[in-house]
Amino acid sequence: MRSLVDSIQSLSAFLLVALTVTATNGVPSAYAQDDLGDQPAQIAGDTSGFYVTGAAGANWPTMRTNSGDLGTFEEFSNPGIALELGAGYDFGAIRLEATYALDTSYLKGYNSVDGIYFDYSSGGRTQMNSAFLSGYWDLLASKSWSPYLGAGIGYSHLYVQPFAEPGRSYAGVSQSLLGYQFKAGVSVDIGADDALFAEAVYRGTSRFSTNDGFATWNNGSFGSWGGQLGVRIGL
Repeated sequence: MRSLVDSIQSLSAFLLVALTVTATNGVPSAYAQDDLGDQPAQIAGDTSGFYVTGAAGANWPTMRTNSGDLGTFEEFSNPGIALELGAGYDFGAIRLEATYALDTSYLKGYNSVDGIYFDYSSGGRTQMNSAFLSGYWDLLASKSWSPYLGAGIGYSHLYVQPFAEPGRSYAGVSQSLLGYQFKAGVSVDIGADDALFAEAVYRGTSRFSTNDGFATWNNGSFGSWGGQLGVRIGL
């Protein structure tokens, strides 16, 4: 839990510094030429296109259908926190990013193989650590604002703390999985190379098998819908 708090504090500090820098940078020289006529305009293509990015938001894990020799049951999780940090390169209408994403939540309960719902009473903290390589398409790249679409693939490590219901305890989970994400959002320029954005996110994993101490289960993708607010700062 302390590592999660530290991550949130670090991202909050990053966003605060980023917004402060972009607010105090003033108008870039390329746009200030009218006021400073005796100074040359900024040369097009002079900036490298590299940027750093950070975002924070929430996630809503989807229902998971798990099956085994004893039958099939559905499992549910509570909403949680989503964080993402990384760097990218802007080619114009196309962007490439490498990011680290953290998604946390708690197991909530399940519908048993007999169709009876049970709440988990303790434990079940879930943490997904992911590394993604993603591509984005800015649909209106020449405008000061633009909707965009994105998709990424990478590595996800799923950790689930041991959990319990009244009268029964279950083993936790630690799995390395294929991870992927899809995004749709809108970005608004706040400088020549800086932007704020809001986006909807779906993240998921490959299927996986677990043994909870009583039976082996084939688990569906551990997926979640989410929303994030973030910033991109040009370098």
